[in-house]
Amino acid sequence: MWTTLQAGSLTRRFAIASAILTAVAVLLVAAASLWLVNRQHAAAVELLQQRETAFNARTVGNTLATLASRMKDVADSPILATGLVDSAGRETYLAPFLNSLRQINGIPVQVLFTDFEGKPIAGNGFERFDSEQLAWLRTRIDAGEESAAIFDRPGGPELVGVNLLRYSRTNTPEGALVYKIRLQDLRPIASSVLAWEAQPGTHAGEVPVPAPEAFRHLGLMMKIDVSDVGQPLETPWTQYGLIGGMTLAFAVIVFLLGSRLSLGLTQDLRQLEQFAGKLGEEGIGAARAELAGSSETITLARSINRMLDGLHRQQARLEREHQRKDEFLAMLAHELRNPLAPISSAAQLLRVLFADVPRIKDVSGVISRQVAHMTHLVDDLLDVSRVTRGLVTINQTTVELGAVLREAAEQIKPVIDARKHSLVLEIAPEALPVCGDRTRLVQVAANLLNNAAKYTPDGGVLHVSLARQDGMAVLRVRDNGIGIGADLLPVVFDLFTQAERTPDRAQGGLGLGLALVQKLVELHGGAVEAHSAGQGQGSTFTVRLPLLAASESALTAPAAAAAPASLGPLRILVVDDNVDAAQTLGMLLETAGHKVTVEHSAQRALARAGKGRFDIILLDIGLPDMSGHELAGALQQLPNCAGCALVAVSGYGQEQDRRLSREAGFDAHLVKPVPPDLLVDTIARVANANSPRC
Repeated sequence: MWTTLQAGSLTRRFAIASAILTAVAVLLVAAASLWLVNRQHAAAVELLQQRETAFNARTVGNTLATLASRMKDVADSPILATGLVDSAGRETYLAPFLNSLRQINGIPVQVLFTDFEGKPIAGNGFERFDSEQLAWLRTRIDAGEESAAIFDRPGGPELVGVNLLRYSRTNTPEGALVYKIRLQDLRPIASSVLAWEAQPGTHAGEVPVPAPEAFRHLGLMMKIDVSDVGQPLETPWTQYGLIGGMTLAFAVIVFLLGSRLSLGLTQDLRQLEQFAGKLGEEGIGAARAELAGSSETITLARSINRMLDGLHRQQARLEREHQRKDEFLAMLAHELRNPLAPISSAAQLLRVLFADVPRIKDVSGVISRQVAHMTHLVDDLLDVSRVTRGLVTINQTTVELGAVLREAAEQIKPVIDARKHSLVLEIAPEALPVCGDRTRLVQVAANLLNNAAKYTPDGGVLHVSLARQDGMAVLRVRDNGIGIGADLLPVVFDLFTQAERTPDRAQGGLGLGLALVQKLVELHGGAVEAHSAGQGQGSTFTVRLPLLAASESALTAPAAAAAPASLGPLRILVVDDNVDAAQTLGMLLETAGHKVTVEHSAQRALARAGKGRFDIILLDIGLPDMSGHELAGALQQLPNCAGCALVAVSGYGQEQDRRLSREAGFDAHLVKPVPPDLLVDTIARVANANSPRC
């Protein structure tokens, strides 16, 4: 039978289990019949008690309604309000009302008339109000609110109510009619008990009192205390004990049987659950759910497996697309940098050769700045790709943020000056050390400054502050520019997000800078946020970075690089298949006094190096007939080049490209277009490192 149950459908298995449990329930019902008869008797007695309680509750409600109506009639009398204004005749006006307010339906009532400050004027002779009750009265008068409250006192709880006496012309409270009764006096019979909402504890059999509006918020409840009343019939304890024992025994049997059935019924589901948990921990792989158990479970497992197959294919496709995207970006950067290299070199040549011609010097400056801008865009595009995929590592060192901010401001100064902005720097006088990558932190600050300068109309004000706050370094960049709209603010750090573009594309950019800022700040364990009051209201960007503890914040000033010793003219071989790039680079080096030879293929470079001797060889990596890495290895085998310095000059500038260059034996790796100053410094450095000359 158990084998049949396991092999059947899940619906059938649960049906059989339900039948077994139903049979057990029938046995329990039969065994409990005697108990139910006695229970019905108890229920009848309880019903009678409830009806009696409800009757007494209505009686109390009627008494309270009479009390509220009588007190309202007295409080609404214009005679009392007029009498309150006339201090000389208060006793004359109030005395006729006092004698009629000593009892309500035979219940003693304490009544007190007060002025608008809650000071007693006259009472009905029974009034006994303590300081807490008078203080409560004054708060009601101040609030202009008619209310009631219950005060628990040693002699029993007391219900205190207040009706305001209002001046007939202004309707403002001029006094109050405060009254008090004991809850014990409200009880219709001695065995009744009155409780209220704020009283701790609950009582079974309570019936709400239908109180009037003035007392409804008190939540009065009525209960008949039957603790002193004996049982109407003798309890059959023997029969109850027998039924209790049978019930307990059946409960244990049902529990054990149900547990055993549940384990068998849900075994395949639990296996599927374990597989899902393992899948969540290890991710999508080759593992698939086992097709075993009930037909429903097998169908569910098949569906999960189909979904996993689809996700696996999608994951593989996305990984291939990511790889193709990275390859495309690297190739795009290479192809963009190749034409930029000769343009940059030509601009530098114009600046050197025509230094005394202002117009040519200005034109060369324009070309150089635009080349630098284009290079920056290419670098940002590659950085975003690497950062979003987690391929960027942070060089953890102790960095002083004040120096970082000053360096970033110096980098962006040409942009700020070009747009005639005013830059205000407020940097904390003490050092603010953090653990991070100095280059990346400069990039963060520079991107924020550049963003502020770009989106602020000419002549704006950029305010930059750096301070310590709650163990964090807080950098704020504030501008009075075009601001950020409410629709753009939540996504301002997303990739390719920009404000609405104008036809002139005055701001330019690709929407990468802020995305890079957020990713780099998060890699440093910090956070960045943007604030703006709206269009035309300027923007504020706030960066928070964790500061190092005092014991960890020893700042080591970077040793100043020694100026390369001048070695005079060097023999340099330039190898690049891009004719313009090779020629302009060669001419630029010749203006620096070096003797330059240019070749455009690997084979011709090998032939030239085999015949002559060179101090430095500049190699492009992407040569058509042989890669630059292979050419470097071949050159190092030539006797004439045994001590030559090899410098890679390539459009490929990612970390893996630099690593491959180091492994191939290059002394340096420069990325096109190479800034002239960096080119000169690198040549001097590698030449000194490889002295004496070959």
